[in-house]
Amino acid sequence: MGENTSNTCRICLQVIETEQYSFLSNELKLRSKLLELLPDIDLNITLNPLICNRCVIMIEEIHEFKQLCLQTETTVRNLQIPINDVYVKKGIVKEELVDDNIKVELLDLQVVNDDCVEINTDRPVCIEKCRCDECGFQSADKSAFNKHMMTHSLVKPFFCETCGFSTQHKSALKRHTLIHSLIKPFVCKTCIFSTHDKSTLTKHLLTHSLIKPFVCKTCGFCTRHKSALKRHILTHSSIKPFVCKTCGFSTQFKWGLKSHMLIHNLVKPLVCETCGFSTHHKSGFKYHVLTHSSVKPIVCETCGFSTQFKSRLKSHMLTHSSVKPLVCETCGFSAQHKSGLQYHVLTHSLVKQFVCETCRFSTQHKSTLKKHMLTHSSVKSFVCETCGFSTQRKSSLKYHVLTHTSVKPFVCETCGFSTQHKSGLKSHMLTHSSVKPFVCQTCGFSTRHKQTLNIHMVTHGSVKPFVCETCEFSTQHKSSLRRHMLTHTMVKQFGST
Repeated sequence: MGENTSNTCRICLQVIETEQYSFLSNELKLRSKLLELLPDIDLNITLNPLICNRCVIMIEEIHEFKQLCLQTETTVRNLQIPINDVYVKKGIVKEELVDDNIKVELLDLQVVNDDCVEINTDRPVCIEKCRCDECGFQSADKSAFNKHMMTHSLVKPFFCETCGFSTQHKSALKRHTLIHSLIKPFVCKTCIFSTHDKSTLTKHLLTHSLIKPFVCKTCGFCTRHKSALKRHILTHSSIKPFVCKTCGFSTQFKWGLKSHMLIHNLVKPLVCETCGFSTHHKSGFKYHVLTHSSVKPIVCETCGFSTQFKSRLKSHMLTHSSVKPLVCETCGFSAQHKSGLQYHVLTHSLVKQFVCETCRFSTQHKSTLKKHMLTHSSVKSFVCETCGFSTQRKSSLKYHVLTHTSVKPFVCETCGFSTQHKSGLKSHMLTHSSVKPFVCQTCGFSTRHKQTLNIHMVTHGSVKPFVCETCEFSTQHKSSLRRHMLTHTMVKQFGST
């Protein structure tokens, strides 16, 4: 072997030219299987701890064959068929003399333990389920069980030569290689969707059907896919078997744990070439890239709203409906979206876990803290091309740009008031109502607007954080400080005259 000792396989002694190898010291299951097949082999020799993927596959296959032989041998013995005697347990035997030899034929064979063995025309087949000791998975199909056991192994012998993708299954590699081909032979006749995979086309065709045959017995949720129903049913269970060993995060789904584990990796390999955005998730990266495109092929037939995402159109369509099925049990607030209800429910909680390290501002929402942090920054990257107005928020710029247009699409049906903003119309509509739902618990002051109540609540506090640098004047409101500062300006103007 000479100089290539460190690059040769411990089993076949062939030179390993690529990185397709494993360390025997890390593969405890593989070591045990190898010792079971070859008890005389000495794995304590540490001259070369590598094993090539070809040998790994051979060991797995030989061990699988041995287990199959042992299983079939046990099955045959349990049948208790002494051929030399004219007797079979609960069976009938027919004897014939053929070429001076006795031909024994089994008729109407019955097996005592019907739960363990099925009899067919070919051979007895054991249907006793194999159970995985690591996760509890069970299967009567030996090949399916062996495939499952590979999921607990770090060995992925099948590699894609184009992009380096690796997998434990040859069939998965075949499916993967199709994505590198521009040819998509499976085309939907209803729309322009095309794919490499026939099964993917079958799933897609269901999107054109209104039939959702798979229904949840607990809540009535229905779907076109059996797998989606299985995932949904888990949401009704409090059991979360997949737990992160780093932070204790738990989930009902294996893929959820895999996705979570990426957050513990500081490296974000997927980087947007346009703006530098980076992420761990391929799906999130694809979603982000579309935001740089001006093409919005998905259009709302009611109002002309367009977007790049089908999910956004579904969310938008709810705005044309007055139905709000999700109701808050505390105050009766209703919402069209589950996320909106979850966001609202936090307002009833006194716990504000997101705290600003600069000014101790606290909130129940991480997104609100991010917006707040911008107030401590002097950078205003969003600039209006018409008047030069700049802001720290993209949403604020969109809001401002509308002030340069005379179009006011939101009109009050009661008095004809019109505005550029939907929120402005909602706020205006409250003026036609005598209901003032926001009430001060200290003095009974009531108002139609939550923001007005927040301003009022400050008057009950002794803290006045806004202080004039010229004199000792202090106030609870930033706007009051601005008005006060004008008094110093007027003094200077009259004093100079």
